[in-house]
Amino acid sequence: MIHRLLVFALFLFSLPTFAELKLDPNLIRKWTQSLDSEYPGDQPTLANYKQGAYELYYLAATHSSDISSPTLKLVNRLFFTHKFDALLVEPFPHSKGESPAWFLKLAKDGYRGDFILGGEAALAIIRADSKKLPFFGGEPDHRDIFEELKKKGYSALDVLGFYVVRQIPQWVREKQDTVGLLERNVPKFISIYCKEFSLNPCPSLKDIRVWYKTKMGHDLSVDIKNEEVTPFAEGTLITQRISSATGDIRDRYTLKLLQQMLEKYKRVAIVYGSGHFVTLRKSLDNAFGPPSFETMNSPLK
Repeated sequence: MIHRLLVFALFLFSLPTFAELKLDPNLIRKWTQSLDSEYPGDQPTLANYKQGAYELYYLAATHSSDISSPTLKLVNRLFFTHKFDALLVEPFPHSKGESPAWFLKLAKDGYRGDFILGGEAALAIIRADSKKLPFFGGEPDHRDIFEELKKKGYSALDVLGFYVVRQIPQWVREKQDTVGLLERNVPKFISIYCKEFSLNPCPSLKDIRVWYKTKMGHDLSVDIKNEEVTPFAEGTLITQRISSATGDIRDRYTLKLLQQMLEKYKRVAIVYGSGHFVTLRKSLDNAFGPPSFETMNSPLK
């Protein structure tokens, strides 16, 4: 009898607890050029982590709005072949709450045949809604990001200018008419963030153009090169350095949310850009052990 009780006690002691799955923010890495070569690179990939009762699916996406793209095909595979209980997506603040109806409506309204306006996040929440799974934004509030960037020495115009530069490629990906694109979109876009940041007066498009020409050395146009907004911590461009600082703020917040969601739901999926997977990977690997990987070229399990 004593022997059986001892065996049972050892069994209970050996069961995994969430304390063993501590997601350590100290292991988050800032993006540098040396990380460019790390897997998965530009290939959309699904990483599956499992430890005891806890499971995490991290879909490292290459941003796309094309339904036939590998990223969006992988989103469909995630939902049609794997089981989880909650979803975290990239583009909106967590403070908007569980499964906000307005974002689901935007996603559905933007689904046009072989094109979806909100890309992989929009498709993911449509699939989550169809399976009655709760979904959440994984982002801090923009006001919180703004305050953190100010602490790092960036001005309001620096932050707004960066936000505009970062957004332009998304408008182009959405296949908006590039003629007059900045004139149509930038004033309203800036006004949203001026309200968010409590800025008055709000910079004009002309102010953003002057800021950009001064900081970057050439005129602002719709032909933004990807490297201008790449989050290089050692970058020579102010937009690269702000992107790096912003990415670090966001990563720390997202990792905290993953900790909370795993505690609550046990099995969680996250659909985020592949760069975030690379910067977070050491934290995830440390908690779970190495993941298994799946791409659209992998056979179904």
